[in-house]
Amino acid sequence: MSGVAFRATALGAWMGWVMDSYDLSMMFLLIVPMSLLFFPKEAAYFAIVGTLSVYFLTLVFRPLGGFIFGILGDKLGRRESMLFSLTGLGAAVFLTGLLPTYATVGIMAPILLAVMRAIIGVFAGGEYGNSATILMEEVSSRNRGKVGGFLQGGYPVGFTLAAVVYLIIQQILPSGDFLQLGWRIMFFTGLVPALAGLVIRLKMPESSVWHKTLESGGVEKTPIRTLFKNRSFFLAWSSGFFAMAGISWLYSLTVGFYPTILPSFSKIGPPTSTYVVIVAILTSLAGYLCSGYLSDYIGRRKAMALFAVLGSVSGVPGMYVILRGGFDLTSIIIAASLLAFFTTGAYGVMPSYLSEKFPTKIRSTGVGSAFNAGFIIGSWSSVVALVLGNMAGSGNLYWVVGMAIIVGELFIAVSVLMSNETYGKDLRSI
Repeated sequence: MSGVAFRATALGAWMGWVMDSYDLSMMFLLIVPMSLLFFPKEAAYFAIVGTLSVYFLTLVFRPLGGFIFGILGDKLGRRESMLFSLTGLGAAVFLTGLLPTYATVGIMAPILLAVMRAIIGVFAGGEYGNSATILMEEVSSRNRGKVGGFLQGGYPVGFTLAAVVYLIIQQILPSGDFLQLGWRIMFFTGLVPALAGLVIRLKMPESSVWHKTLESGGVEKTPIRTLFKNRSFFLAWSSGFFAMAGISWLYSLTVGFYPTILPSFSKIGPPTSTYVVIVAILTSLAGYLCSGYLSDYIGRRKAMALFAVLGSVSGVPGMYVILRGGFDLTSIIIAASLLAFFTTGAYGVMPSYLSEKFPTKIRSTGVGSAFNAGFIIGSWSSVVALVLGNMAGSGNLYWVVGMAIIVGELFIAVSVLMSNETYGKDLRSI
C-alpha cells in the first residue's frame, strides 16, 4: 500500500472512531439534561439511573453490531462494511435529536429513546472491528502499537469535540433554552463527523491483506462458527472479551462518569465541570499513545499489566480527592486527569492486542465481537457504583468507586494471564 493510500486508510479508520466517540460522549455529557427531559422530574435519582441505563443499552447492543459488521468485513471486505456502519450511525444519531420528550408523550419517551440507543449500538458496534482490522493489517509489527494508539486516540478527540460543541451551544443559547433546543442541536451536529468520515472512506483502498485472502480462496463462509468451534480461537476471543470488559468498566467509572459525578457529588457545575472533563480526556489520550508506544518495546501483555497496576493503586486515592470534598479545583483536575491516564491508558494497546489474536479470515469478526462484547459487563459499572454508593452513604462513594476500579483492573489481569504474547506477529501471513 502506498503512503497516500495508507494515510487515507488511517484517517478513515480514525474518523469512524471519532464519530463513535462523539455520539457516546454526547450522551455522557447529556445524562443530567436527558434525565429531566425523558423521565418524571419528581424522581431525580431514579431519572439519572434510568437515563444511564438507557444510555448503556447502546453499549449492550454493540456486540450484535460487532458480529453483523464483522461478518460483513470478513466476507465482503473491511471497507464496504465500514461504509455501511458509519452511514447508519450518522443517520441514527441525527434522528435521536427528533425524539419527543416525557412532557409530550409520557412513558413512550424513554422507550423511544431506548429503541434509538439500541439501534445506534448496533451500528456503533460495527465500527471498531473493521476500522482496527483494516489499519492493523497494513502496519508492520514494529509500529503496530504506536499506530494502534493513534487509532484509539480518535476516542478522546471525539469526546473533546462533543464537549466543545456542548459548551458552545450552552453559550450561544439563552438561559433555559438548552433543555428545549440545545440537546437536539447536539445530536444534529453528529452528521458532520459522519459525513466527513464517509468522504474519506470513499477514497480508501480495501485491505491488501484481505484481498490476498480473497484471491487465494480463503474467505471464510461462516466466521462465527469458525471463531467459536476452534478452541484456540475461542480462547483468544475470551481473553479479548475480558480485556474489554475491564477497560469499558474502568472508562465508565472515570472519564465517562465525570460529567455525572462532578456536578452531582463534587458540586462542580457546568461549564467548569466540562473543562475538567476535557482536561482529563486529553490526558487519557496521552495514556493511549504511551501504552501503544510501550507495547512495541516491552510487548502487549507487559504494557497492559503495567497500566493495570498503576490504575489499581490510584483508584481509591484519586476518587477520594474527587468525591470526598474539601479539595480545591486544581487538586480535583490533577486527580481526575491522573486517574484517567492510569485507568484508561491500556486502551491504546487494544487495536494491536486484538488484531494479532485472529487470522485474516475471521479477524474482523473476532476483533469486533470481542471488543464490543466486553461492554455487556463493563458498561454497567457506574450504575452499580451509584446503587452501592447510595446503600453505603454518599460520604463513602469514593471508596465504592475506588474499589470498583480495582475490579476492572482484575478483568484486565485475567486477560493478560490468558494470553500469549503476540508482538511481532506478521498479520500478512496468517
